[in-house]
Amino acid sequence: MFGRIFGEAWISITSYKLRTFLTTLGIMIGVAAVVLMVAVGQAVQKIIDDSFASMGGNLLIVLPGSSSSGGVRTAMGRPTVTRDDMDAIKSLKDVMTTSYATQGSVQAVYGKNNWSVSATGTTPDYLTVGNWEIDKGVAFSARDLKSAASYVILGQTVVDELFGFENPIGKSIRLNNRPFLVIGTLKEKGAGLGGDDQDNVILMPFTTLRQKIRGARQPQMVNVGFVKVDSEDKLETVMQHVNYLLRARHHLKEGVDDDFTVRNMAELVAQVKKVGFYLSLLLGAIASISLIVGSIGIMNMMLVSVTERTREIGTRKALGAPNKWVMMQFLIESILISFMGSFMGLVLGVGLSQLGGFLFDKEVPISIWTVIVSVSVAVVVGVLSGLFPALKAMKLDPIDALRYQ
Repeated sequence: MFGRIFGEAWISITSYKLRTFLTTLGIMIGVAAVVLMVAVGQAVQKIIDDSFASMGGNLLIVLPGSSSSGGVRTAMGRPTVTRDDMDAIKSLKDVMTTSYATQGSVQAVYGKNNWSVSATGTTPDYLTVGNWEIDKGVAFSARDLKSAASYVILGQTVVDELFGFENPIGKSIRLNNRPFLVIGTLKEKGAGLGGDDQDNVILMPFTTLRQKIRGARQPQMVNVGFVKVDSEDKLETVMQHVNYLLRARHHLKEGVDDDFTVRNMAELVAQVKKVGFYLSLLLGAIASISLIVGSIGIMNMMLVSVTERTREIGTRKALGAPNKWVMMQFLIESILISFMGSFMGLVLGVGLSQLGGFLFDKEVPISIWTVIVSVSVAVVVGVLSGLFPALKAMKLDPIDALRYQ
């Protein structure tokens, strides 16, 4: 029985090819828009995940803070965290290692090539803290940090701009008219969360940058500190210990605000992911409006079909066709139209998302949820759009239907 009804429904919708195509077009555009917006949301989530993975999740950031008095913030930006503070934190339980850094913009020159780049003065442990890997050469050592050696490690963007295909190891570059020896290069990381190029960087010993790039009256002060914790579940505990230690070292009495800030990287990751999730929902909700328009189009077509086939319906009923047969035929026609539109929309949406990923050099994941959503939309839209016309056809009186002109 079902096969016969399906066959008749197929013959009916293929008898009006142009009208059927225009009706499926609304569903196709709606599903394609939803699939495309979901893909955009997933791509954003993946960029967020990759960016934080490149920095490491089990990480605490220590920033110099400012004191407050009477509710008024004072001494904003005053350096308060020292190299000795960060070394002391390294001895805390569950701390894997620590590092610190300061930065400055420099003009790097090699031969006829020059490039504006961010120079980071740091420690050897910065590679571990920041999940950096050496591609070629070696990293600088604790001895180099102590002696302020003129050694640098280049990010891949700097290598490409200054050296091209030439091996930079052992070559000398000039930073602000001072010579520095290239001892290593970093593996590529790509764009950061804010869209910045993480590979446009030069690493050197902290003392080297302080003494030879940007002088400072307080050479022991750091711009930012990093605390690598053994595991993410210990971040809160270590964060409390870091706060206690720094307050004790800075001789802060009870009731006095911290003159530093400790940020939990895992919490920041969770907050940004939540924003990305809500963004995906918003994009999907906006795109789903076109699905509503498409479903109205199907309902309109089916109502017209019921009106045009009134005599046919009357004849079927006069020959003994049960009401449920009549209703099922119109429901199946509606679902078939919705399925065809959803399938074409799925193919179009996936194709456009992958094309966009190719053009912008971003990986756009294809989720199984995209297929599930498309099939679910096809069934729901098909049933809801065809239900009213099917009920109308089922309730037609055979005698009135046969008299219809």
